[in-house]
Amino acid sequence: LGLQSSDDETAKIINRGHNFAVFKDAFSRLRKRAPSVKIAIHIIDGLPGENYEKMMKTAYDVAKLKPDIVKIHLLHVIDGTPLSKMYKNGEYEPLSLEEYVKTVCDQLEVLPPECVVERVTGDGQKDTLLAPLWSLKKTAVINEIDKELYKRGSFQGARLALPKE
Repeated sequence: LGLQSSDDETAKIINRGHNFAVFKDAFSRLRKRAPSVKIAIHIIDGLPGENYEKMMKTAYDVAKLKPDIVKIHLLHVIDGTPLSKMYKNGEYEPLSLEEYVKTVCDQLEVLPPECVVERVTGDGQKDTLLAPLWSLKKTAVINEIDKELYKRGSFQGARLALPKE
């Protein structure tokens, strides 16, 4: 299920077409109707208008839903898209590698340990990717996330105390 962000303002900016309440309802109905179906939620870090707090709120909101699988993606600026126009006009700044690594590690710490994390970064096509170019080195990104978790002495689910709504 493509959540991208639990922030309703962000949903409008990216033209998702529904708010978080609708997403939660659909998730709940799917869970009840087909309890044996493994449910994956996709989130994207670095969306226009999002800051660290909004990205973390999404992770907390996802953790509360207790999905079976989570995929964390980085927003890529692809040539020829509306986002590429924003980027070229200076209206959008992608996350730095350092910001992304910190955010992903913090998100992993709040996701339940029984939730399978299938992805912590994505692939952009070299010939159409405008930014962030550091994302082309997928293995290096994964290694940086691993090194940061090791440095912290941390792991998925380390901070399970969820904030109140």
